[in-house]
Amino acid sequence: MQVNDAYSPQTPIEGVMHAFTRIGRRLKAKQPGDTIDHSAHVVMFALRCNGALRLSDLAGRLELDASTTSRHVRSLEQLGLVRRSPDPDDGRAFRVELTEAGIEQWEASARHRMELLSAAMEGWSEEDVQTFERLMTRFADGVAARTEAPSSAAWAEKGWAAVAPRPSARAERSTDQNSAASGDPATRENTDKNLESTK
Repeated sequence: MQVNDAYSPQTPIEGVMHAFTRIGRRLKAKQPGDTIDHSAHVVMFALRCNGALRLSDLAGRLELDASTTSRHVRSLEQLGLVRRSPDPDDGRAFRVELTEAGIEQWEASARHRMELLSAAMEGWSEEDVQTFERLMTRFADGVAARTEAPSSAAWAEKGWAAVAPRPSARAERSTDQNSAASGDPATRENTDKNLESTK
C-alpha cells in the first residue's frame, strides 16, 4: 500500500496515527550505512537485553513462531553476529547469544537511529525536547495499559535504557550545542540519571 505523506488528517487523532505511520515505515527501512534490517535489529535487541536464550524463549520474547525465529538466527549466524552454545541446563538444547561483533553491530545500528532522531529535532529548544519525551512516554504508557502483551514481552518495556549505546561524538556535540543554546548544561547528566533509574 502506498502511504501518501501529502494526506491531510481531519482530526488530531488522525494526525497522530498518520505521523506514526510516516515515522514507523522510515525507521523500519534500512538507512544509509545500515548493514542489518529492522527484523534483525529486533532479534539482536532481544538478545542484547536478555543475554543468551534458548530458541523457544527467544521466539516467545519476540512473539514469533519458532521457524521464523530460527530463520532470523540462521541469517545472523552466517554474518557472525550470533552464535549457538550448549545449554548448561540441558545438554540436548542450545542457546543463542550475540557475539562481540554482534554487540558492536547492534550498538552501531541503534546509535545511527538515535542520531537520526537527534537530527530530526535539530533546532528544537531543550524544553521542546523534554516536553516531547514526556508526552511520548505518557502516550506509550497509555497504549501499553490498553493492549495485551504476554508477560514474556515485559523485558522490552525498560530494556532499551539498560542497553542503549552511548551517543557518538557527533551526537554529543549536537546535544551540547542544543543544551548551551537552551541554557541547560546539565541536560546530559539528567539524561544519564534517567537512563540509570530505569535499570
